Amino acid sequence: MPGGENMVADTNVELPKIITRAQAGDVSAFGELYALYAGPVLRYLYLRTREQELAQDLTQEVFIRVIKGIGGLQYRGEKLFLGWLYTIASNVLIGQARRRRALATSLDATSTDLIDPRGQEEVASLFERVSLQHAIAKLTEDQQQVLLLKFFGDMTNQEIAAIIGKTEGAVKALQHRAIHALQQILEQESREPLLARAIGSAESL
Repeated sequence: MPGGENMVADTNVELPKIITRAQAGDVSAFGELYALYAGPVLRYLYLRTREQELAQDLTQEVFIRVIKGIGGLQYRGEKLFLGWLYTIASNVLIGQARRRRALATSLDATSTDLIDPRGQEEVASLFERVSLQHAIAKLTEDQQQVLLLKFFGDMTNQEIAAIIGKTEGAVKALQHRAIHALQQILEQESREPLLARAIGSAESL
């Protein structure tokens, strides 16, 4: 997360007050939360989608849900608040994936007539990204959460353990199993014919 320890030091005192104001309906408090956390959320979403405009749109959706849900939030520290934000972001991504699957289904009948105008390198990059997302989706929920918080949320094992309610040892084990599983999934997919990979990747969008 940009700012790291300095951001924690700056917000540990003020954040509970900002959240309390937001829960009371103070519009300026939501603006302050957005100023503090839109950057990390946008970065997280961009790393998952690799589409800047889409990531920006999804960030807006995340904070709309924050506005709707903050009334029921019990503040227990910034790291748990960040975990709440990333959970919302993950749910927004799931919703986006479902919308894309629905769109892909509606285009199925005409998909053979579509030609991708992008260059070969862009298409190869797209397949690589989709394959990784497809592989991550095959992990257990705990494994996905640990990977997202570790590599996209820039959190330490201790911070992740506090968020998901497990020991640091359990977090390390989940991380190890997740990476090993990803390697196996991607190796298996790399042995499949290109056409089969393309079909499978399209269905996962």
